[in-house]
Amino acid sequence: MDSPVVPLPPTPLCTAQGRLNPEAVGWSSHPRVDCSLPGNRGRRKRWNHWSISTPQWTLSLVQADLDYVGYGALYFLDLGTGQHVTLNQLSLLARGCDLPDTPLGSHAFEHPRLQLHFNEYPGRVRLTATSPNIGGQPLHLALDIQRPPHLESVNLVVPFGNRGFHATCRQVGLPVTGSVHLGDREYACSNGHSFASMDFGRGVWPLCSQWKRAVFAAPGGIGGNFGSGWTDHSALTENALWFGGTLLHLEQTVQIRQSRDEPLAPWQLGTDDGQVDLIFTPRQAHIAKPRLGLGLLYADTQEWFGQYHGLLRNALGERVPVQAAQGWIGATRTRW
Repeated sequence: MDSPVVPLPPTPLCTAQGRLNPEAVGWSSHPRVDCSLPGNRGRRKRWNHWSISTPQWTLSLVQADLDYVGYGALYFLDLGTGQHVTLNQLSLLARGCDLPDTPLGSHAFEHPRLQLHFNEYPGRVRLTATSPNIGGQPLHLALDIQRPPHLESVNLVVPFGNRGFHATCRQVGLPVTGSVHLGDREYACSNGHSFASMDFGRGVWPLCSQWKRAVFAAPGGIGGNFGSGWTDHSALTENALWFGGTLLHLEQTVQIRQSRDEPLAPWQLGTDDGQVDLIFTPRQAHIAKPRLGLGLLYADTQEWFGQYHGLLRNALGERVPVQAAQGWIGATRTRW
C-alpha cells in the first residue's frame, strides 16, 4: 500500500531578521510561500485586491495594511449607464484590517462605514460587503467565488534594490454567482459570464514605485494576466495565459499600450512572437487618488473596464480566438 503524500511546508518569504529568503525567489503555479513579514516596520505593504467582471457591471474591492494605516475600498460601476459609486476608508495603524500570510485564507476589513468579509471554505470564497451609505445609497452584496484546490495561478517573488521585495499570487477567471444590492436595485451575476480575479500582495517596497496590469477572462477557462513595472529589472514576469484552466507562463514581455491619448481609446497588447495579439476596448474609466500626510503619500490608480478581442496561441502553437472577454487594465503610481 502506497504511503500518503505529505505536503511540503511552505517556504518562508523572509528570514527571522526580515531579509528576503533567496529560496523564495521565483515563479510557481501554486502558492508555496509563507508571506509573513517580520521586521521592516513602516515599509511593509500587504493587500488583497478582488475584481469582479460581468457583461453588465464591474466591482473592485481592496483591503490593504500599509503598516501606518489600513485601507478599505469599494468601487461599483454600471457599465451600461456609467453610473458608479465609490468609498475609500482609512483606518489608523490598520485597526480592523485582518489579512492572512497565505493566499488561501479568510480576511476582513471592519469599519462603521464599510465592512468587507472574505470567508474561505473548501473550494470557494464567500464574499460579503455592506455599507450604510455609499453614494447616498445603502449597499449589500453576497457573492460566491469558486476557487478549486487544484487551481493554477501566478505565484511570484521578486527582489527589488535596497533590500526590498514583493510576493504575489494572481488568480484569474474564477466563476462567480450572486448579486449586488445598491439602493433599491439588484445587479445579478450573469451565469457563466461572470469572473473574479484576485491579487494577493505582500512585500517591502521603496518609497516611490509604479506598475501596470491587464486581466481578462472568458468562458471555457480562457484568461490572461499581464503586467509591467515592478518586475522590469528582475528577469521575471507575471505574464500568463490560461487555456481550459491550465496555466501557461510567459517569460517574454507583453507590450501594453493605449493607441492614442484619449480616455477611452483602445489598447493594444502583444508579444513579439505573436503569442498574444489583443485589442482592449474600454467602456468606462475610473480614477482613484487617496491622499495621506498632506498629500505627501498617495497611491494613484487609473482603471479602464471593457472587453478584449483578438488571438492567442497555446503551448502547441494553436490559434485560440478571444471574443468579448470581460476584463480591465490598471495603472498605478505610488509614493507610500
